[in-house]
Amino acid sequence: MVDRIDLERILCPIDFSVFSTRALRHASALARQFDSRLILLNVIEPFMPPAAGFPPGPYPYALPRTRERSEEELRRFTEEAVTDGVALEFLVREGSPWREVVGAADELACDLIVMGTHGRGGFEHLLLGSVTEKVLRRASCPVLTVCHEEGLTWEAPGLVNHVLCAADLSASSEGTVRYALSLAAEYQARLTLMHVVEGLDASDGPAYLSGPEVENLRKHADASTRRELHDVVPEGMREWCRVSEIVAFGKPAEQIVRVATAQRADLVVLGSRRPGPVERTLFGSTAIEVVRRATCPVFSVRAVRGALIEESEHSRMVWAHP
Repeated sequence: MVDRIDLERILCPIDFSVFSTRALRHASALARQFDSRLILLNVIEPFMPPAAGFPPGPYPYALPRTRERSEEELRRFTEEAVTDGVALEFLVREGSPWREVVGAADELACDLIVMGTHGRGGFEHLLLGSVTEKVLRRASCPVLTVCHEEGLTWEAPGLVNHVLCAADLSASSEGTVRYALSLAAEYQARLTLMHVVEGLDASDGPAYLSGPEVENLRKHADASTRRELHDVVPEGMREWCRVSEIVAFGKPAEQIVRVATAQRADLVVLGSRRPGPVERTLFGSTAIEVVRRATCPVFSVRAVRGALIEESEHSRMVWAHP
Protein backbone atom coordinates (compact mmCIF):
# COMPACT_ATOMS: atom_id res chain seq x y z
CA MET A 1 0.00 0.00 0.00
CA VAL A 2 1.19 3.55 -0.75
CA ASP A 3 0.34 6.63 1.26
CA ARG A 4 -1.83 9.31 -0.31
CA ILE A 5 0.05 12.37 -1.47
CA ASP A 6 -0.38 15.37 0.79
CA LEU A 7 -0.47 18.56 -1.27
CA GLU A 8 -1.27 21.06 1.44
CA ARG A 9 0.11 24.08 -0.43
CA ILE A 10 0.39 24.47 -4.20
CA LEU A 11 2.31 27.43 -5.65
CA CYS A 12 1.36 28.66 -9.12
CA PRO A 13 3.47 31.48 -10.62
CA ILE A 14 1.42 33.78 -12.87
CA ASP A 15 2.84 36.06 -15.59
CA PHE A 16 -0.56 36.69 -17.25
CA SER A 17 0.41 34.77 -20.41
CA VAL A 18 -1.65 32.01 -22.05
CA PHE A 19 0.80 29.53 -20.52
CA SER A 20 -0.12 30.82 -17.07
CA THR A 21 -3.79 30.30 -17.87
CA ARG A 22 -3.21 26.63 -18.71
CA ALA A 23 -1.06 26.07 -15.65
CA LEU A 24 -3.61 27.80 -13.42
CA ARG A 25 -6.45 25.54 -14.58
CA HIS A 26 -4.42 22.45 -13.72
CA ALA A 27 -3.29 23.91 -10.39
CA SER A 28 -6.91 24.68 -9.53
CA ALA A 29 -8.04 21.14 -10.42
CA LEU A 30 -5.28 19.65 -8.27
CA ALA A 31 -6.09 21.98 -5.38
CA ARG A 32 -9.71 20.87 -5.46
CA GLN A 33 -8.78 17.18 -5.72
CA PHE A 34 -6.38 17.33 -2.78
CA ASP A 35 -8.13 20.06 -0.76
CA SER A 36 -5.02 22.23 -1.09
CA ARG A 37 -4.40 25.90 -0.51
CA LEU A 38 -3.54 27.49 -3.87
CA ILE A 39 -0.97 30.29 -3.68
CA LEU A 40 -0.86 32.51 -6.77
CA LEU A 41 2.40 34.38 -7.22
CA ASN A 42 3.19 37.27 -9.54
CA VAL A 43 6.78 38.49 -9.68
CA ILE A 44 7.49 42.07 -10.70
CA GLU A 45 10.87 42.52 -12.32
CA PRO A 46 12.18 45.81 -10.88
CA PHE A 47 12.96 48.46 -13.43
CA MET A 48 13.90 52.13 -13.78
CA PRO A 49 12.67 54.51 -16.50
CA PRO A 50 15.38 55.47 -19.01
CA ALA A 51 17.42 58.46 -17.86
CA ALA A 52 20.42 60.35 -19.13
CA GLY A 53 23.38 58.01 -19.24
CA PHE A 54 21.35 54.89 -18.33
CA PRO A 55 20.04 52.50 -20.98
CA PRO A 56 16.54 51.03 -20.39
CA GLY A 57 16.53 47.72 -18.53
CA PRO A 58 15.88 46.04 -15.18
CA TYR A 59 17.11 47.90 -12.12
CA PRO A 60 16.44 47.45 -8.38
CA TYR A 61 13.64 50.00 -8.36
CA ALA A 62 9.88 49.61 -8.88
CA LEU A 63 7.31 52.25 -9.75
CA PRO A 64 4.83 53.31 -7.01
CA ARG A 65 1.65 51.24 -6.69
CA THR A 66 2.99 48.46 -8.90
CA ARG A 67 2.29 45.90 -6.20
CA GLU A 68 -1.30 47.09 -5.77
CA ARG A 69 -1.98 47.02 -9.52
CA SER A 70 -0.38 43.60 -9.85
CA GLU A 71 -2.53 42.10 -7.10
CA GLU A 72 -5.68 43.56 -8.64
CA GLU A 73 -4.72 42.12 -12.03
CA LEU A 74 -3.88 38.80 -10.37
CA ARG A 75 -7.33 38.59 -8.79
CA ARG A 76 -9.05 39.41 -12.09
CA PHE A 77 -6.90 36.89 -13.96
CA THR A 78 -7.99 34.05 -11.68
CA GLU A 79 -11.74 34.71 -11.63
CA GLU A 80 -12.69 32.32 -14.43
CA ALA A 81 -9.83 29.82 -14.18
CA VAL A 82 -10.04 28.82 -10.51
CA THR A 83 -12.56 26.19 -9.45
CA ASP A 84 -15.15 27.17 -6.85
CA GLY A 85 -14.30 26.13 -3.32
CA VAL A 86 -10.50 26.36 -3.70
CA ALA A 87 -8.77 28.34 -0.94
CA LEU A 88 -6.73 31.11 -2.56
CA GLU A 89 -3.83 33.26 -1.45
CA PHE A 90 -2.36 36.08 -3.55
CA LEU A 91 1.30 36.97 -3.39
CA VAL A 92 3.20 39.71 -5.23
CA ARG A 93 6.98 39.98 -5.04
CA GLU A 94 9.71 42.01 -6.69
CA GLY A 95 12.91 40.53 -8.01
CA SER A 96 14.25 37.84 -10.33
CA PRO A 97 11.27 35.61 -11.26
CA TRP A 98 12.93 32.20 -10.80
CA ARG A 99 14.59 33.23 -7.55
CA GLU A 100 11.31 34.50 -6.13
CA VAL A 101 9.43 31.35 -7.21
CA VAL A 102 12.00 29.03 -5.62
CA GLY A 103 12.28 31.26 -2.54
CA ALA A 104 8.52 31.46 -2.02
CA ALA A 105 8.15 27.67 -2.39
CA ASP A 106 10.79 27.13 0.29
CA GLU A 107 9.59 29.83 2.68
CA LEU A 108 5.96 28.72 2.47
CA ALA A 109 6.84 24.99 2.58
CA CYS A 110 4.93 24.37 -0.63
CA ASP A 111 4.42 20.75 -1.67
CA LEU A 112 4.18 21.45 -5.39
CA ILE A 113 4.90 24.18 -7.96
CA VAL A 114 2.65 24.28 -11.04
CA MET A 115 3.83 26.41 -13.97
CA GLY A 116 3.78 26.67 -17.75
CA THR A 117 6.72 25.53 -19.81
CA HIS A 118 6.94 28.81 -21.66
CA GLY A 119 6.48 32.37 -20.49
CA ARG A 120 6.38 35.64 -22.33
CA GLY A 121 8.94 35.61 -25.09
CA GLY A 122 9.39 31.83 -25.05
CA PHE A 123 9.87 30.01 -28.36
CA GLU A 124 7.31 27.24 -28.78
CA HIS A 125 8.86 23.79 -29.47
CA LEU A 126 12.40 25.22 -29.45
CA LEU A 127 13.27 26.66 -26.06
CA LEU A 128 12.04 25.85 -22.61
CA GLY A 129 11.23 29.06 -20.80
CA SER A 130 14.34 30.17 -18.94
CA VAL A 131 12.40 30.79 -15.72
CA THR A 132 10.81 27.35 -15.83
CA GLU A 133 14.11 25.63 -16.50
CA LYS A 134 15.82 27.39 -13.59
CA VAL A 135 12.95 26.51 -11.27
CA LEU A 136 13.14 22.87 -12.39
CA ARG A 137 16.86 22.80 -11.65
CA ARG A 138 16.66 24.45 -8.23
CA ALA A 139 13.28 23.82 -6.61
CA SER A 140 13.33 21.52 -3.59
CA CYS A 141 9.73 20.37 -4.07
CA PRO A 142 8.15 18.61 -7.08
CA VAL A 143 7.30 20.74 -10.12
CA LEU A 144 4.37 20.14 -12.47
CA THR A 145 5.00 21.72 -15.85
CA VAL A 146 2.06 22.28 -18.18
CA CYS A 147 2.95 22.33 -21.87
CA HIS A 148 1.34 23.67 -25.01
CA GLU A 149 -0.73 20.42 -24.98
CA GLU A 150 -1.85 20.79 -28.63
CA GLY A 151 -5.36 19.78 -27.60
CA LEU A 152 -4.27 16.16 -27.26
CA THR A 153 -4.31 15.57 -23.53
CA TRP A 154 -5.89 16.85 -20.35
CA GLU A 155 -8.60 18.55 -22.38
CA ALA A 156 -10.43 18.75 -19.06
CA PRO A 157 -7.85 19.85 -16.46
CA GLY A 158 -7.60 17.33 -13.67
CA LEU A 159 -8.79 14.40 -15.78
CA VAL A 160 -6.12 11.70 -15.49
CA ASN A 161 -6.77 8.28 -16.98
CA HIS A 162 -3.22 7.17 -17.75
CA VAL A 163 0.02 7.93 -15.89
CA LEU A 164 3.42 7.12 -17.40
CA CYS A 165 6.26 6.87 -14.89
CA ALA A 166 9.82 6.81 -16.21
CA ALA A 167 12.02 5.06 -13.65
CA ASP A 168 15.79 4.77 -13.91
CA LEU A 169 15.76 1.95 -11.32
CA SER A 170 18.39 3.70 -9.20
CA ALA A 171 18.02 3.88 -5.42
CA SER A 172 16.31 7.27 -5.78
CA SER A 173 13.68 6.02 -8.22
CA GLU A 174 11.69 4.25 -5.50
CA GLY A 175 10.24 7.56 -4.31
CA THR A 176 9.33 8.52 -7.88
CA VAL A 177 7.49 5.24 -8.42
CA ARG A 178 5.63 5.54 -5.11
CA TYR A 179 4.61 9.08 -6.07
CA ALA A 180 3.31 7.85 -9.44
CA LEU A 181 1.46 4.96 -7.77
CA SER A 182 -0.23 7.34 -5.36
CA LEU A 183 -1.33 9.64 -8.19
CA ALA A 184 -2.65 6.72 -10.25
CA ALA A 185 -4.59 5.38 -7.26
CA GLU A 186 -5.95 8.83 -6.47
CA TYR A 187 -7.42 9.18 -9.96
CA GLN A 188 -8.13 5.45 -10.42
CA ALA A 189 -5.92 5.68 -13.50
CA ARG A 190 -3.81 3.01 -15.10
CA LEU A 191 -0.08 3.29 -14.56
CA THR A 192 2.68 2.33 -16.97
CA LEU A 193 6.15 1.92 -15.45
CA MET A 194 8.85 2.51 -18.03
CA HIS A 195 12.60 2.06 -18.15
CA VAL A 196 14.88 2.95 -21.06
CA VAL A 197 17.97 0.84 -21.71
CA GLU A 198 20.74 2.77 -23.44
CA GLY A 199 23.46 1.36 -25.68
CA LEU A 200 21.52 -1.53 -27.23
CA ASP A 201 19.39 0.32 -29.79
CA ALA A 202 19.93 -1.16 -33.24
CA SER A 203 17.71 1.29 -35.15
CA ASP A 204 20.30 4.04 -35.48
CA GLY A 205 23.36 2.36 -33.97
CA PRO A 206 26.40 0.75 -35.59
CA ALA A 207 26.05 -2.47 -37.58
CA TYR A 208 27.33 -4.71 -34.80
CA LEU A 209 24.21 -3.86 -32.74
CA SER A 210 22.06 -5.78 -35.22
CA GLY A 211 23.79 -9.15 -34.76
CA PRO A 212 22.12 -12.19 -33.14
CA GLU A 213 24.26 -11.97 -29.98
CA VAL A 214 23.12 -8.42 -29.35
CA GLU A 215 19.51 -9.39 -30.04
CA ASN A 216 19.77 -12.06 -27.37
CA LEU A 217 21.28 -9.48 -25.03
CA ARG A 218 18.33 -7.15 -25.67
CA LYS A 219 15.86 -9.95 -24.92
CA HIS A 220 17.66 -10.72 -21.67
CA ALA A 221 17.75 -7.01 -20.74
CA ASP A 222 14.05 -6.68 -21.52
CA ALA A 223 13.08 -9.65 -19.34
CA SER A 224 15.29 -8.72 -16.38
CA THR A 225 14.26 -5.06 -16.50
CA ARG A 226 10.56 -5.97 -16.54
CA ARG A 227 11.12 -8.06 -13.42
CA GLU A 228 12.81 -5.10 -11.73
CA LEU A 229 9.94 -2.82 -12.67
CA HIS A 230 7.43 -5.38 -11.41
CA ASP A 231 9.26 -5.77 -8.10
CA VAL A 232 9.43 -2.03 -7.41
CA VAL A 233 5.65 -1.94 -6.88
CA PRO A 234 4.84 -2.53 -3.17
CA GLU A 235 3.05 -5.74 -2.31
CA GLY A 236 -0.71 -5.40 -2.55
CA MET A 237 -0.64 -2.16 -4.54
CA ARG A 238 -1.69 -3.86 -7.76
CA GLU A 239 -5.04 -4.58 -6.12
CA TRP A 240 -5.73 -0.83 -6.13
CA CYS A 241 -4.00 0.31 -9.29
CA ARG A 242 -3.70 -1.19 -12.79
CA VAL A 243 0.04 -1.38 -13.41
CA SER A 244 1.90 -2.50 -16.53
CA GLU A 245 5.59 -2.42 -17.46
CA ILE A 246 7.36 -1.41 -20.63
CA VAL A 247 11.05 -1.50 -21.58
CA ALA A 248 12.42 0.64 -24.41
CA PHE A 249 15.85 0.89 -26.03
CA GLY A 250 17.49 4.12 -27.13
CA LYS A 251 17.86 7.64 -25.84
CA PRO A 252 15.76 8.13 -22.68
CA ALA A 253 14.15 11.48 -23.54
CA GLU A 254 13.21 10.38 -27.06
CA GLN A 255 11.72 7.10 -25.88
CA ILE A 256 9.79 8.63 -22.98
CA VAL A 257 8.19 11.24 -25.26
CA ARG A 258 7.49 8.59 -27.93
CA VAL A 259 5.72 6.26 -25.51
CA ALA A 260 3.82 9.09 -23.79
CA THR A 261 2.53 10.27 -27.17
CA ALA A 262 1.76 6.82 -28.55
CA GLN A 263 -0.13 5.77 -25.41
CA ARG A 264 -1.82 9.16 -25.01
CA ALA A 265 -0.58 9.53 -21.45
CA ASP A 266 -2.30 12.25 -19.43
CA LEU A 267 0.66 12.71 -17.11
CA VAL A 268 4.36 11.82 -17.13
CA VAL A 269 6.13 11.36 -13.78
CA LEU A 270 9.92 11.73 -13.78
CA GLY A 271 12.50 11.50 -11.05
CA SER A 272 15.34 13.99 -10.80
CA ARG A 273 18.30 14.61 -8.57
CA ARG A 274 19.24 17.98 -7.15
CA PRO A 275 22.60 19.01 -8.63
CA GLY A 276 25.62 20.45 -6.92
CA PRO A 277 27.35 23.58 -8.27
CA VAL A 278 29.51 21.58 -10.68
CA GLU A 279 26.67 19.36 -11.92
CA ARG A 280 24.15 22.14 -12.44
CA THR A 281 24.98 22.88 -16.08
CA LEU A 282 24.55 19.21 -17.05
CA PHE A 283 21.77 18.28 -14.64
CA GLY A 284 18.49 16.96 -15.82
CA SER A 285 19.19 16.89 -19.55
CA THR A 286 16.70 14.03 -19.92
CA ALA A 287 14.08 15.64 -17.68
CA ILE A 288 14.45 19.05 -19.32
CA GLU A 289 14.19 17.51 -22.79
CA VAL A 290 11.05 15.56 -21.83
CA VAL A 291 9.43 18.68 -20.36
CA ARG A 292 10.34 20.63 -23.48
CA ARG A 293 8.89 18.10 -25.92
CA ALA A 294 6.04 16.39 -24.06
CA THR A 295 2.46 16.97 -25.17
CA CYS A 296 1.09 16.35 -21.68
CA PRO A 297 1.92 17.76 -18.23
CA VAL A 298 5.06 16.44 -16.53
CA PHE A 299 5.66 15.88 -12.80
CA SER A 300 9.35 16.28 -11.97
CA VAL A 301 9.87 14.68 -8.57
CA ARG A 302 12.86 15.26 -6.32
CA ALA A 303 13.56 13.69 -2.96
CA VAL A 304 10.17 14.81 -1.74
CA ARG A 305 10.01 16.87 1.43
CA GLY A 306 6.77 15.92 3.09
CA ALA A 307 4.95 15.08 -0.13
CA LEU A 308 4.30 11.50 0.97
CA ILE A 309 2.76 11.84 4.39
CA GLU A 310 3.73 9.62 7.28
CA GLU A 311 1.78 6.40 7.51
CA SER A 312 -0.80 6.48 10.29
CA GLU A 313 -4.48 5.79 10.89
CA HIS A 314 -5.15 9.39 9.96
CA SER A 315 -3.11 9.40 6.75
CA ARG A 316 -3.98 5.93 5.52
CA MET A 317 -6.46 6.11 2.69
CA VAL A 318 -8.37 3.29 1.03
CA TRP A 319 -9.09 3.78 -2.65
CA ALA A 320 -11.99 2.20 -4.48
CA HIS A 321 -11.12 -0.49 -6.98
CA PRO A 322 -10.81 0.92 -10.50
